[in-house]
Amino acid sequence: MCIGEIIMQAQRLNITLPYELARDFKRAVPAKKRSKFIAEAVKDKLAKTDLKDQLRKSAMAQVEIIKEIQEDFRYSDAEVDSRIP
Repeated sequence: MCIGEIIMQAQRLNITLPYELARDFKRAVPAKKRSKFIAEAVKDKLAKTDLKDQLRKSAMAQVEIIKEIQEDFRYSDAEVDSRIP
């Protein structure tokens, strides 16, 4: 393994983009910087996707916790309601 492989192993991909997006990309990003640009964009998107998944799971867990709390206090709430004139 050489030094370059330790720093970054790369894999070539063949992707397809809509014509207008590919055109705009080629105009906006210099040829020698395109791979880095795409790598950073994909990395950012994956991080956001992972965050969305974590937030969704957290929200679902909180719903379950809230249901448990409501069940725990159901009888207390009924007792307080019965004391209200």
